[in-house]
Amino acid sequence: MPHVHDNHHESETASSTELAGLPSYITEVPQARPHIHETRKFPDGFLWGTATSAHQVEGGNTNNDWYRWEQQGRVLDKQISGDACDHYCRYEQDFDLAAELGNNAHRLSLEWSRIEPQPGEFDLDQVLHYRRVLEALKKRGLKTMVTLWHFTLPLWVADRGGWSSRQTAQYFVRYTEFVARELGDLVDIWITINEPMIYLTQTYGTGAWPPGQKNIWRFLLAFKQLARAHKNAYQQLHSILDTKTNRIQVGIAKNVVTYEPYRRYSEIDSLFIRLMDRLFNHQFFKWTKRHHDFIGINYYFHYRIKYRPTKAAQFFFEVHTENREVSDLGWEIYPPGIFDALLDFTRYGLPIYITENGLASADDGKRPRFLVSMVKEIYHAIKAGADVRGYFHWSLLDNFEWEKGFGGRFGLIAVDFQTQQRTPRRSYYVYQNICQENGLPHDLLKFAGHGVRW
Repeated sequence: MPHVHDNHHESETASSTELAGLPSYITEVPQARPHIHETRKFPDGFLWGTATSAHQVEGGNTNNDWYRWEQQGRVLDKQISGDACDHYCRYEQDFDLAAELGNNAHRLSLEWSRIEPQPGEFDLDQVLHYRRVLEALKKRGLKTMVTLWHFTLPLWVADRGGWSSRQTAQYFVRYTEFVARELGDLVDIWITINEPMIYLTQTYGTGAWPPGQKNIWRFLLAFKQLARAHKNAYQQLHSILDTKTNRIQVGIAKNVVTYEPYRRYSEIDSLFIRLMDRLFNHQFFKWTKRHHDFIGINYYFHYRIKYRPTKAAQFFFEVHTENREVSDLGWEIYPPGIFDALLDFTRYGLPIYITENGLASADDGKRPRFLVSMVKEIYHAIKAGADVRGYFHWSLLDNFEWEKGFGGRFGLIAVDFQTQQRTPRRSYYVYQNICQENGLPHDLLKFAGHGVRW
């Protein structure tokens, strides 16, 4: 029996004269809900993991478009990734920490520019390296979720037009086929493409990422090629790796944004939000339907919309002006959004993995509360019918955060980039408790506010 508290307290009761003639829903005394102290368990086999990407942690990736971008001084304070976390050499140490964390899975990416440094020329030494990386995870009992493409392009692909070229999808499928044959026996779950809409927005929308071209035509071309690349890679992976007794899992990792209008009862604002949700969150899935075995959700952003037809730049209101709780990067912390996202994506009738979710917090003051609050909302979503199979926290380590350099500290493990020393943060041990219990123990609710009802 779970331990419960009876929260019913005696109170003054009205006289029968005062209650006479009132409806029963007013006169009946509601029964207090029990306060349950047992762990809120997740489904058996639920995957608890962390996530990384090659360029952000490995170090020494000098043959891709991002390194060239860094050399051009296009990153905050002209920082360069350099050795990053030196994960390329220290992966055994890092996976020991992941195993001690209680993880049973890990998401990582392969660096295309290492594996295929020149068109059609594959580096078998690099393939052997990644084989050892995947074997190290298997040795520690961790399932492997492998991302084929996480934002970086080999220089030879970038110089031929990148994703705005019709040839790139073909190059990507050739690379996918090679990786499937060489490493497929060590991969449990495949991610073909990471965050296509974020990539398109940052490259051809804002110009903040390479190639830095604000061009709507190239945006649309690249969207089409990314969709084509995913569909073809999906088919190729299944063709090579499916067996009579086992069908592999292939999908994408999609950054999902939740939206909220200030004018809740404005029809035009509601229409605008439905349009934004369709275009940003769902359009890629519509273009690639029947080519997903699961839905991968990356959740970071909740936007509050102030719709002003004459001021497009103010569609997305800066919430820091309201003193809302935000990360070190100014992103609003909004745990209910992950519940909304998960329920929204049940429309596809597919299993869901949370492939990324994390917080930039250098002093780790907010991350324990963030973790508990997010996991609590995921639990509620599962109870509401969402088929969530796993949660991969971003990130295991502090890393190189693209145009922000080393400023955004997302790691459960702090990294001193001068000495490469690893130091688990307080949130590491909070997540360890969750992973080991396969659920949210009652005593962790202190981080989210003990009075919160379940």
